Amino acid sequence: MKNQNQNEVVEKQEDNKGKEGKLGNYFQYVMQVIKEPDHLLSDETQGKQQFGLITLIAFLGLILLSNVIGIFTYLDALRYLGFSDYFNYFERTIAYAVALALLLFVLKNVANKNGKTYDLNFFFEKLGALLVFPSILLLVSIPLELVDITIYSWFSSLAYTFLYLSIFLISYFFVAKNNLKTAVLFVAGFYFVYRLIFLIL
Repeated sequence: MKNQNQNEVVEKQEDNKGKEGKLGNYFQYVMQVIKEPDHLLSDETQGKQQFGLITLIAFLGLILLSNVIGIFTYLDALRYLGFSDYFNYFERTIAYAVALALLLFVLKNVANKNGKTYDLNFFFEKLGALLVFPSILLLVSIPLELVDITIYSWFSSLAYTFLYLSIFLISYFFVAKNNLKTAVLFVAGFYFVYRLIFLIL
């Protein structure tokens, strides 16, 4: 019994260390992206698609949070009434999530047709890494908006600019292969799909 209990304690300690290690590795990954962004644009995968997916989800979560902040910054009580009013805060996040999902599938299929063997994990890794920058900008803008410092819009606008820049870079280097016109079409297509989904919602 004692040996069994000791083994359970050791296993729990190892699990906790593993979780802390993963968290520490993610912050190291973010710092590496900030310090050496050029390595993101290589054709090789670095086995960091999980970190890329985490960043992608975090980015969407920050979009949702920035919309929810509107509850605290506006004093009109009528905004709190009705399900549709609450759903409005999710519309932009859902629209971006669907548009990004469609974009990843389109990028993969077009790349495969052009003779590349990229899979979805490759694009998760590349797009997720590039979204580190807009995520940080949104993270800065949210508390500024919460305390009603007007320059929050500078950071949020720049964050969305970086999103479209990220799409352009991935399209240009990995799918369109230095074809400026095709890369611009990908960016424009993503924008119109996002706006269409947002309009439908």
